[in-house]
Amino acid sequence: MSPRLRCGFRHGLGGINRRLRRSIHSTHNHESHRLMVNLGRFRQFSYSALSSDLQSLCWQVQGSHPTCWEFWNGKIAKQNLDYHFSLKSNHRPYSTDTNEIGGEDAAKQDTPKGVLRQIDFFEEPITFLKNVEKSRLHSIDESCFFYSQSRQPQQQQARQKSKPSLSDSKEIHNEIEALSSFDGMTMCIISRGSATVEEGNDGDGPDAKAMHSSALAWGELLRYSWEWNGQNINIDDPHSRNGDCGAPGGFTAAPMLAVAAVAPVVAQNGRHYLQRIDKWLARTVNEATGNSPPNLWTMACHAVSLRDCFVSPDTTNAQNMTTSEILSTSSVPLLTARERWHLHALYQLLHNNHREAMGAYLRLLELYPGDLLGLSLAMDVAFTLGDARSALRAATNVSTYWSERDGGHLHLNPSHSGQILATALIAVGLASASSARASAAERLAESATTRDSQGAGGVAVWALSHCLGAEGRSSEMVSKLAGFDGTQIYESCGYLNFHNRMMGYGGIASLDQRRSGAGRAAMRLYDGAFSRVLEYSGNNIEGLERGGEDIVLLEKLVPRNIKRDAATAIGSVFSAWFGSGSKTKMEKSSRVESVGIKQRQLARRTVEDVLCWLPPSPLLLTHATALLFRLTLSDGIAPSDQRWSDLLAAWNVMLLTDTDEVKPTPDKRSVIDFMPLGLIASSILIDPSRLNLESHPAPLRNAMQGLNAMGKLMNLGHAYGTGNESRHSGEWRDVMRHLVNARESCQRWEMPTGMFSTTYAIPEHVPIEPMGWDMDTRQFLEYALFHAAMQVRDHESLCLARAICSEGTTLRPNCPEIWWRYATVLDMLGDEVAAENARSASVSLGSGEGASF
Repeated sequence: MSPRLRCGFRHGLGGINRRLRRSIHSTHNHESHRLMVNLGRFRQFSYSALSSDLQSLCWQVQGSHPTCWEFWNGKIAKQNLDYHFSLKSNHRPYSTDTNEIGGEDAAKQDTPKGVLRQIDFFEEPITFLKNVEKSRLHSIDESCFFYSQSRQPQQQQARQKSKPSLSDSKEIHNEIEALSSFDGMTMCIISRGSATVEEGNDGDGPDAKAMHSSALAWGELLRYSWEWNGQNINIDDPHSRNGDCGAPGGFTAAPMLAVAAVAPVVAQNGRHYLQRIDKWLARTVNEATGNSPPNLWTMACHAVSLRDCFVSPDTTNAQNMTTSEILSTSSVPLLTARERWHLHALYQLLHNNHREAMGAYLRLLELYPGDLLGLSLAMDVAFTLGDARSALRAATNVSTYWSERDGGHLHLNPSHSGQILATALIAVGLASASSARASAAERLAESATTRDSQGAGGVAVWALSHCLGAEGRSSEMVSKLAGFDGTQIYESCGYLNFHNRMMGYGGIASLDQRRSGAGRAAMRLYDGAFSRVLEYSGNNIEGLERGGEDIVLLEKLVPRNIKRDAATAIGSVFSAWFGSGSKTKMEKSSRVESVGIKQRQLARRTVEDVLCWLPPSPLLLTHATALLFRLTLSDGIAPSDQRWSDLLAAWNVMLLTDTDEVKPTPDKRSVIDFMPLGLIASSILIDPSRLNLESHPAPLRNAMQGLNAMGKLMNLGHAYGTGNESRHSGEWRDVMRHLVNARESCQRWEMPTGMFSTTYAIPEHVPIEPMGWDMDTRQFLEYALFHAAMQVRDHESLCLARAICSEGTTLRPNCPEIWWRYATVLDMLGDEVAAENARSASVSLGSGEGASF
């Protein structure tokens, strides 16, 4: 059974539980209560391990609750369930947690009063704290110790009383529904949005539909997470850690709900982008309950404060004991070890310490190789850091574990429910390192796409883009990323604009293919993936003239449902033809509808509106800059194109967030200090002094200085002049020198001239930190260095350009664009025969093919 079908089945069970709960509250029937408990136990364990128990449970539901059986039968046919579960009825579900608390044992183990554990979709324990006595909670780390209400400042007490959370108004009994929303969001995170159960509206096209689908799953989880974790605490203020939520004297929390809601955002884009989303969430209204809007930062701080907490069995003497004395007693950890590793990683991510978070995720995967959420987040952090070695290590650490749980295409052997998604993520890690592992990664990605294109297709395409790009197979890359059949696989991956990033890779593949009209094809993909986001968010020149995103984004609501609108319109037409007095009714209803739409636009937006139309993230702007830079270097657009001005405006808005809306960090780090590739991309348009230049390693500093000088020479981001023809070659030589030093892994020597000494002073060793995965850094350093060398045009610079092209033709021999550049350099060096051969190789690989319109 595919992960999407299994997740839908879980949501169906959530509906059954809600129906049974209402029946119990109305009849108080003991038989109904026993049946609900059985259903809850059935929901907690792996569905793949059940066959006869499932059938008997179905007959119990049918006999006792016909309405529930009708609901069940409406979601998934019983015959299909019998078929799927009969194939997998003789094996025990796998558990990744083999410690004292973990897997099925975690749900059965005796836990302290108020500590509940449920089993999620991937058979991992999830802890819920419901009205736990605060006097029994203690922490190893004083920075996350829980202080009593009397020890807080009076201003803090007044602020907490003035902002009651949702859990203050009622006792929480929805851990089953909350876990169901966690399962749906986990599938959304791992699949990048393609495996969500909810289906978005299609009123604004497939791109908006994908984003709306992810927003529905994300918004549902936010409501439950805010209900469980909505406490006013500050991660940097120990006096605000009292956790005064739930019943009087009790503490309520569900840390893993906050991890799923927050961790992917900060893993890819950092804390400042998270608080930028919080700014918009603060302006929303909960139409269902009217409670305060959720806050991602608050619930994340509340969750990470529990990372090192434990429960003491004795509350009488705990207040008079030190932490070491309490630990010496029979205290038990509050959370499972897996949850604690997740929270430690989230704590580092909230402080933009992505390097430390990467270490936490690697340690997590060593202990629990079956944690798919941890593997997905590790890939996100590794890509943000540009650390391909860490991505490779994370993938290889768990690859054997998941290969042992592969049931094959027919699932005749025991198979883990997340094995296909794990295969796609492992392929991403293998493809990140180098072309040496591209063949193995491609085989895994193709297997995942064949077996579950709807669930694992988006992640598999991410892996294939790096595999094909590492070997220069631009034609296949265009088919996978820019062709119609290929885009159908990832167009539903709308979570955090993942599908737009893949479209950016498709534009780069079109330029590498160098067919006729490649520039127009890449420009179309850029406008569809990036210009559209800048336009709807108000982060372009026109949007800033209208007031910026504070004004423009207020107009963006979730898409309409075309099918529902069409059905309503058809019904209105038939009513007008065959109904009496219907014309007046139609006019009246249309006037009421138009008034309702206007009132809706003037009202505050909902959570789904905000999560559907997100502002551009640093990662999205990095991909946009890479594609637009390549378009400019290949003469696809002019340096004075308006798109560069819009991109400059978006980067300025991003960097202004650091000083205007978010408190800067103590060491004055910039918004994107944790993202080397983002620093490289933004330095083309932004002065490196605004990016904390001196604090970065020497290779990264050279790359930023060289690209910034190149952007000034080309006059990028300004709508006047061309700039690069009238400049002196000495300025381009400086650009070339910076980029060469950024690209080389060792010291680059220069031959001394005149009567100077030939003794070379060896500089101090500087550790080389990764700047990005190979395919992504190549778009900036390799192509920029070649362009600078061609502007200098002396013998040494032409030899450097020839060496760069030779490296490309060796590692990526199937790329027509590299052979064409190689022929251009050979012509300038006077090697006409070799230039003609290189040009012929480019044409034979597809350069210049296709009709020109």
